[in-house]
Amino acid sequence: MPHTVHETLLTKNQLKEYFAGGFKKESEFKIGVEWEKIGVTRENAEAIRYSGDCGVEAILQALVKKFGWGPVFSGSHITALKKNDSSITLEPGGQIELSGRKAARLEENASELYGHLSEIKKVSEPMGVVWLGLGLQPVSAANQIEWVPKERYAIMRESLKNRGPLTYSMMKQTASIQISLDYASEGDAVEKLRLAMGLSPILTALFANSPVSEGRPDGFLSGRAHIWRHTAPERTGIIQKVFDGRFSLEDYLEYALSVPMLFIVRDSHWIPANGMDFKGFMKKGLAGHASTPADWDLHLTTIFTEARLKSYLEIRSVDCQKTDLGLSAPALLKGIFYDELSRKKAWELVADLSWDERVRLLEEVPVKALGTKFKKGIVLDPARKLTQLAEEGLARLAEKNLAPKNESDYLKPLQNLLEKGKCPAEILLECLKDKFGTKDFIKSLIDCTAL
Repeated sequence: MPHTVHETLLTKNQLKEYFAGGFKKESEFKIGVEWEKIGVTRENAEAIRYSGDCGVEAILQALVKKFGWGPVFSGSHITALKKNDSSITLEPGGQIELSGRKAARLEENASELYGHLSEIKKVSEPMGVVWLGLGLQPVSAANQIEWVPKERYAIMRESLKNRGPLTYSMMKQTASIQISLDYASEGDAVEKLRLAMGLSPILTALFANSPVSEGRPDGFLSGRAHIWRHTAPERTGIIQKVFDGRFSLEDYLEYALSVPMLFIVRDSHWIPANGMDFKGFMKKGLAGHASTPADWDLHLTTIFTEARLKSYLEIRSVDCQKTDLGLSAPALLKGIFYDELSRKKAWELVADLSWDERVRLLEEVPVKALGTKFKKGIVLDPARKLTQLAEEGLARLAEKNLAPKNESDYLKPLQNLLEKGKCPAEILLECLKDKFGTKDFIKSLIDCTAL
């Protein structure tokens, strides 16, 4: 089918310019955080529905009415909210995500999170809803969770159903904290992407916080990370070629062009891509439509690797946490990625790993977290080193007036855990010890994990 007359074909140079459009001066670097969280009923800790008087849509409607958020619709249903530079979106199983404003100071990220939690609690607590700082729905199975009625998710549901045995669990049960970082140049973007992928098993171990599913221990410390290991391998995990010293932005572009598309949007209507990759879309078009910059931007959001490039770098290896520990994640990454010396030393921790070792770590860390074998020790060793490098990096940023002097305070909850040699999942399992299968389980679960 020919392209529509008003559309013009994209070129590879235009796609590369998309990334160049994200280049920032060091003095302009900011941190963005997306906070996903799981809503459950206080009575039995089962996942809340999207529909109904106490469901996700009712919560969104209350936020519109009481706090001035603007609704975004999919058909007749509210599926997102907007206010200024912030948004509230939904994952396929009704997990609610705050996509916060990018901020130069961590206290701005924290303040926005606290404000959001205050608002959402005020409207949802009277409905008997509790929000959990966990990486995985702890009671309801995937087939018990209602799908959010959004065209995007209907297409994903069909397109990905045979792309991994745990795909629907990924969509409906998991929750994470995703951190966005800026880059200064092509070389800086590639270096940070390589480091993020290299550190991803350590980050997963540090913030492993999903040891319970269907009301019992699931055999993992990060069940969320295990689920992602069994989802759509063509768009998840880490990219082997990234660890080649010659890897360039052009190589990332080629990778992204080869990932099967899921959809495009025209006139608010979502059109399935039926497995066509973006390179084919650029050559042939889809359903009479030529490729556009908006299509490329949308396509990049369907790449689910542990770190991904858009007009910024997004790191995706962190389970959802309770608030204080969750704020340690952007502090850790800011101190490492925005300070040149800490970034260099962090890379030295993982630079010499073979590809087989990187894959082994990704497979074992969801089970053993900080206790996973790493070189001559365990992952706890580089994890402790990373927090030290982050603290030193934040101090140097403060000396250059690129960060407040007290930002390392956000690392303290993480440092306190590492002094005990434990990840958050191990603390949770201690909290729930002897409670599984008893009448006290639900109350203890909520007491231990509520935001």
